[in-house]
Amino acid sequence: MPRRNKLLFGIIFFLLLIPSAYARDLIVSFIDVGQGDSILVEAPDGKNILIDGGGVPAYRKLSYRIGAQIVDPFLQKKKIKKLDIVILTHGHTDHMDGLLDILAAYPVGEFIDTLEGGGKVTDDEYIKILETVKARNIKYRLASVGDILDFGPSLQVRVLNPQKKRFNNPNDNSMVIKITYNKVSFLLTADIGQAAERKILSAQKDMEQSTILKVAHHGSRNSSCASFLNEVKPEVAVISCGRNNSFGHPHPETLKRLKRAGIPYLITAKKGTLTVSTDGQTYHVQTEY
Repeated sequence: MPRRNKLLFGIIFFLLLIPSAYARDLIVSFIDVGQGDSILVEAPDGKNILIDGGGVPAYRKLSYRIGAQIVDPFLQKKKIKKLDIVILTHGHTDHMDGLLDILAAYPVGEFIDTLEGGGKVTDDEYIKILETVKARNIKYRLASVGDILDFGPSLQVRVLNPQKKRFNNPNDNSMVIKITYNKVSFLLTADIGQAAERKILSAQKDMEQSTILKVAHHGSRNSSCASFLNEVKPEVAVISCGRNNSFGHPHPETLKRLKRAGIPYLITAKKGTLTVSTDGQTYHVQTEY
């Protein structure tokens, strides 16, 4: 091969290597916030997205703040300086309390909400969140079924819930999103129950398989119906709940349904924070302990 052709071939080969050499993983961390939800998504293009901020049920009081003492240290450990997007899936305290401290401490590009936060507009915590968003001039957006969210050019992110026609149960109005990175996908179901699961199935016609499923409502008895699990067919299920919680989550019946469907599951109450890393082809799950 002439020297000129060899040089040209070498340049082309080097250029072909650049995308793979600099490709970044999608990293999804299910933060151990006790009886609540908080999920950090680190997109391949560098965007950082926080979905919910943990908290405790309204009737409980803690001597510490979930956002300041659990979520914030986790973000600092990950060396995150700003959040491009913060999502509130619905307005219940075990999902939103921790966001107050996070919204105050970090630059945030956009806050994405469901209609009325999935809760009551008169809820004090929810009102404080909206006031913080307004005071810090954070872009505010409402999302509902059919919306496409911008998590970066390499990811496809679709909103599957809430529906246009609202359910009476606020949990069923939770925001459900599906994140797809090439061949690997995450279905994040917040606190929906079986009514919303069935509505999603009927609307989707042929529900696409998802690699990782965040089990709805902390493994509640009234979520994760057999038909939903059989359609989603996840390779791994993640359950976010607190140790020795008063709700009995995850419920034995839910765990039985997962076992019958042949779905292995990991529980934050037993394994701590669960982190899934993927290059879009394969994935790796790391547990805190």
